Amino acid sequence: MNSYDTVVICAETTELAPLVSRSWLQECLAHRSDASYAPADPQKVLPPPLKELSGLRFYPMDLPELPGRVLAVQSGVGIVNAARAATIAIEVLGAKQLLYSGTAGGLAADSQVGEVIFGDTYVFHNVDATAFGYPPGQLPGMPASYPGTQKLVSAARSLLSPVLGTEDSADESCEKTRLNLAALETAGENGEKDALLSSLEGVPARYGTIATGDSFITDANVREVRAAFPLALAAEMESAAAAQVAYLSGASFLAVRCVSDLCSPAGQEVYHGNAAVCGALAAASTICLLRSL
Repeated sequence: MNSYDTVVICAETTELAPLVSRSWLQECLAHRSDASYAPADPQKVLPPPLKELSGLRFYPMDLPELPGRVLAVQSGVGIVNAARAATIAIEVLGAKQLLYSGTAGGLAADSQVGEVIFGDTYVFHNVDATAFGYPPGQLPGMPASYPGTQKLVSAARSLLSPVLGTEDSADESCEKTRLNLAALETAGENGEKDALLSSLEGVPARYGTIATGDSFITDANVREVRAAFPLALAAEMESAAAAQVAYLSGASFLAVRCVSDLCSPAGQEVYHGNAAVCGALAAASTICLLRSL
C-alpha cells in the first residue's frame, strides 16, 4: 500500500469540500463578506475517493504543487471519530504528518467570526480527573496538554504579521495578528493561486491553545470552560484527540480552525450561517501552511 506524506482531517463535509474542490473553495471565499451564506450540497463536488478504509473515504487534495502526496478525509464529529481517522491515517496509510482543518467556537474575549486559529497547544476541556490530583483536562498517564509540532507551529507563525496600532500583550500568542502571505508570492504561483492569496490577505489570525470536548459550547457552558482554560482561544470537538494519537505515534500534528461562532446563546444558528465560509477560510489557510513548508 502506498504511503502518503500528509493527511488533512475534517469533521464536516463543508470543511472537506474546499480542500478537494478548488472551485468550491473559491466560491465560498467569494462570499466571505456575506452575513450568512448557505451554498448547495457540498457532497456533490467531492471527487471519487482515492482510498476507502473502514468506511472512511480518503480524497486527493486539489494541490497541483504537491500531487499525490496529500490526502483529505472526513472523520465525522467528535473525539472518537477524530482518533479513529488519525489512527488509520498513521497506522494504515503511513502518514507522518496530520493536520486538522475546520471551524471552531471563539473562546477568547476578543474572538471574532472569521478569525483563523493555528493551534500550538491542545487540551481536553471535558476531561476531569481532579479527584485523583490531576489538573483539569489531563487524562491519567497522559500529558496535561499536547503541543503542536514545532516545525508546523513555526511555519504557521511565519504566515502571520502584527496588526499595527494594537496594544502589546504579555502573552505573544494573544497578540492581534493577521495573515500575511506575501512571502508565498515569490514561489512562482499561477493566477489561480494568486487569487487564493488575495482572498486571504488581512484575515485576522493568531496561534494559541485549542480546547476539545464532546460538547458544543454555548452560553450555557462557556463560563466553566473559560475558567478552567483561560488561555484557550477556541473550542471544538476533535483536535486534541488527533493530537493525542499523533503524540502516541510520533507523528507531526497541527490544527487550523476558523471561528464560526462566539459560543453565544445563538451559537448554533450562527454556526450554520458561517460554516461554509469559515470552513473555506480554514481550508485555504491549511493549504497556505502546506505550501510554506
